[in-house]
Amino acid sequence: MAYTLDELAPESNAPRAGSRTGLSFVLALTFLCILAAVCVSAGLVVYTAWHHDLKNGLFALAFAVLSARATLSWFLWRESDQPSSATYQQDREGRKAWTS
Repeated sequence: MAYTLDELAPESNAPRAGSRTGLSFVLALTFLCILAAVCVSAGLVVYTAWHHDLKNGLFALAFAVLSARATLSWFLWRESDQPSSATYQQDREGRKAWTS
């Protein structure tokens, strides 16, 4: 008796609607936090530059750089969660080889 890959795969690996909604919520919440950090850091840079406050300006610049890095990391995290077309194609080829 030959089994297909779908029959052998456990049900727990299938994405559920609840987990997808939870992940979307976490992504949105972290994006809002990062957006707030970027806005605050940009405001601090402008404020310290306006008042020629070099001591606090260095802190503001460091905070701005870390906020920008967090933003880039967030975008990379979001993209890594989405399945790529190459992964989908490899999965299809693996299934064809398994059922053949």
